[in-house]
Amino acid sequence: MIARGPRIVVAAMLCSLLAAALAEAQGRGNAFGHNKRPSGAASTPSSSSATDIAAQDGSALAMPEAGVRAFGSWLDDATVIEPGTGYVSFSAGYWRMPGFTEFDVPAFDVGVGLGRRLQVGASVPVYHAREPGGPISRGVGDLMLTAKVQLRDPAASRSRRLGVAVTPMLEVSSVAPEPGSGRTSWALPASVEWQSHNWRAYGSVGYFSRGAIFTSGAFELPVSNRTWLTGTISQSRSIKDDGSEISGLPRVRTDVSGGATVAVTPTIAVFGSAGRTLSRIDPNRSNLSLVGGVSVNFAAWQP
Repeated sequence: MIARGPRIVVAAMLCSLLAAALAEAQGRGNAFGHNKRPSGAASTPSSSSATDIAAQDGSALAMPEAGVRAFGSWLDDATVIEPGTGYVSFSAGYWRMPGFTEFDVPAFDVGVGLGRRLQVGASVPVYHAREPGGPISRGVGDLMLTAKVQLRDPAASRSRRLGVAVTPMLEVSSVAPEPGSGRTSWALPASVEWQSHNWRAYGSVGYFSRGAIFTSGAFELPVSNRTWLTGTISQSRSIKDDGSEISGLPRVRTDVSGGATVAVTPTIAVFGSAGRTLSRIDPNRSNLSLVGGVSVNFAAWQP
């Protein structure tokens, strides 16, 4: 089984990794540089869309019409960090889509263990988006607030290493996703995890109040005492009646990614990943996504 300390750092990688895939899966044009938390965390929904920001600062992007589909995805495990400990992750992400490109630099992710079965976290990116030859739109993306509640610890039993957790979350958008809509939304993912002595698998299913359901999974394999490889896949379905089918836009989106994490020290890790969308033609699909960064664990207080 993976050692507790380095494993917490590994989760940090996924935190930066999958949030990326998730944000782009929103179908609102913005990626989101954040993905997995150092203790088995998660990916998160999108930050403000480039088109929304363009409307604010006047440097409008000539984005392809993508409808108002509400995609969303989240990937997490069932492990929580120890009470009194925390992590902070700094990452940079790049997304290439048919009509524009986006850089999220920097993206911040922080979490703290409050109890034996509870950790809370927050994340926010700073994005830079542009169409080819056009002006750059910049801004602070959406704020994500999460509370992870562990229902079963996967490390509690040597014979049955199965874990279960739920992660209620609140998303505060920097701008309203649609005219007349509110800036806050919520989601409720449920996650399961299975630990083996030399590998780990986990996945999540859930609902986003914007009108989306999702499922996601990951397989994590240590290749040395300090290096881990992770492969992920996520699928989101828009359940809003928004006219997507009439316009020929897909209501289902599938994304995959693969990455590696290296523990530089027991409390510091560097990570990187690459991914893309597998779904059929979609103006908001990601032809390529790249994410990299560093995660640091710390002692917040003595429990």
